[in-house]
This record gives sequence, structure tokens and C-alpha cells, in this order.
Amino acid sequence: MSKLVTVVAPIAVSLTLPFATAAFELEDGTFIFDDETPVPAVVMAIQDCGADENTFATRDPFAGGFLFAIQCPGNNENSMQALVFAKTEDGAGAYALRFYGPDHIRDDFADIISNKRLYPDKNEIGEIFVDRETDERADPNVCRTEGRWRLEGQPLKPKLVYWRQTADCEGNTGWKVLLDDGGGPVLESKD
Repeated sequence: MSKLVTVVAPIAVSLTLPFATAAFELEDGTFIFDDETPVPAVVMAIQDCGADENTFATRDPFAGGFLFAIQCPGNNENSMQALVFAKTEDGAGAYALRFYGPDHIRDDFADIISNKRLYPDKNEIGEIFVDRETDERADPNVCRTEGRWRLEGQPLKPKLVYWRQTADCEGNTGWKVLLDDGGGPVLESKD
């Protein structure tokens, strides 16, 4: 069974923290950056979602290196993060991860991911995305999507291994699986 690591990041309209924070490391190895231990400059320079030195960010040991997650603007249903991979904790050689979806759903890559889930034993990253704004959707009949990417190759790059979608924003019914390359279901999230 795949071990799931969920990193909960605060969802906020403003990504600037109005107070000093304290860095710490969680039991699973996730490091939360703070004022005194900021995200490495090389990592911040790669993201392009408007984050700055006060933005919430984490670093997870992942796939033989480190996955940096930088909080980006989101909404009340989606915690958006830019993901950067590096072989070292200091971000040396860092590069942005690009997430391609099924061709007719996401023709190009996304450089941010929503409601991230990590599956370290398979080197997989999962996403749950909810869009209740019907006039903003590429397909008005799809409210919720779930995707899963496995980091493969050298350098490691996300390969889409699972994708499903539904018109049910709560995710209870009507799922249509568009791709299952051994990734299996992402997570039956009710969040």
C-alpha cells in the first residue's frame, strides 16, 4: 500500500505573513521555512507565481532529493503551490516541475499544482482541483479533477500516470477515468 504524506498549507488571500514565524521540521521530514531560515534564493528565482520571501514554503525529502513547495495565490477550495526539485537542501541545481495533463484537458503544462499529495514510496505527486465557476472552466461539465504524476528519468520529470474527472464538485459520483497507468486512485478527498 502506498504511504500518503499530506502537507497542509494555509490557504489565504494574502500570502504575506504579518508576523515573524519560526522554522521547524515535522516528523515526516517536512521543513517549514521562516524569516531566519528563508527559502534558498535560487529556488525563489525559479517560481513565477508572485511569491516573495514572506510566502509560506516547505521542503520535503522526496525522490532522492528535495521538493520545495511555494504557496501561490489560490481560492477557498484550492491551495496552489509551485513545485521545485533539487538534489540538495540548499537548492543547488534546482528546476521547476511541469505538470502535463491529458492532451484535450491541459494542452500545455501547469507550473503550479493544487491541493498537493505526496506518495514518496512511488515518487508520485497527486493533485485535486475543484472549479465551481462553470463559465471559467475549459469543459463546463467538469468540476473536479484528480491527477497523479510519477517523477521519472534524469533529470526527474513528472509523468502523468492517472487522471479522472467528474461534474460532481464534491467528488461523490460520476467519475470518468481518462488515464490509469498504474497510479491508482489519488485520494477520495472530501476537503
